[in-house]
Formats: sequence, C-alpha cells, structure tokens
Amino acid sequence: MIDTRKPAGGAAVLLGLVTMSAGIWADTTPIGSGLTLGFGALATLYALWSLIARNPTKDHWALSVVGLVLFVLPWVGQYAGDAAAWTSWISGALIMLIAGTAYVQDESDDLTEKAERHGRETYRAEHARV
Repeated sequence: MIDTRKPAGGAAVLLGLVTMSAGIWADTTPIGSGLTLGFGALATLYALWSLIARNPTKDHWALSVVGLVLFVLPWVGQYAGDAAAWTSWISGALIMLIAGTAYVQDESDDLTEKAERHGRETYRAEHARV
C-alpha cells in the first residue's frame, strides 16, 4: 500500500500558500483578500501539523473541513465575483479532496490494525486453553 499522507500534506501546504497569496496577485475586495489570507494560513497550518504528526488522522479531518469552508467562503463572504473566488473554489475543492482521501486512508489503516490486534488476541486466547 502506498502511503499518501506525506504527499497529501505537502500538496495541502502548497495549496494553502497559493491561497494565502491570492490577495496579492488576484483582483479582489479587502474582504476576499482577508478571508483567503486567513483561511489559506489555516490550511497551511493544519497541513504542516499533518506532516509532523505521528497520527495525522484528526489533522486530515480538520484540513478537509477547512477545504470545505474555503469552497463555500466566496458566497458567504460575498466576493463570488472576484478573482480570489476562483482561488477559493479550486484550492478549497482540492484541499478537501486531498485531505478527505488521506483521512479515509488513515481511518482504514486504523481499522485494519484493530482487526489484526483482535485476531492475534483471539488466537492467543484459543491456544492458551489447549
């Protein structure tokens, strides 16, 4: 199985940095600039935490929520007509997809580990009686 957690964190860091810089290069309102800067920084922070965490499952979940918020933000923040809106939509969708995939993989890895542990314990208990 390929470990996609590290590439997922690295890609999310890159997307967060691009989102943070949208206020510089995109034609947007001060609200759009501030929201993309703030939520891009939040995405970058969670992505960095997921890179250094021993178990990044919760970080990937939080990162996928930040991606969802970034995707919805242009409508809520009323800057949907600006260029920064496209940055929010694209980076939010990509962050949500990348982090959600990593989260599902993390959860399935934990489930597999728990099943293997239960199987070993059951095997030991059955063979200890004999």
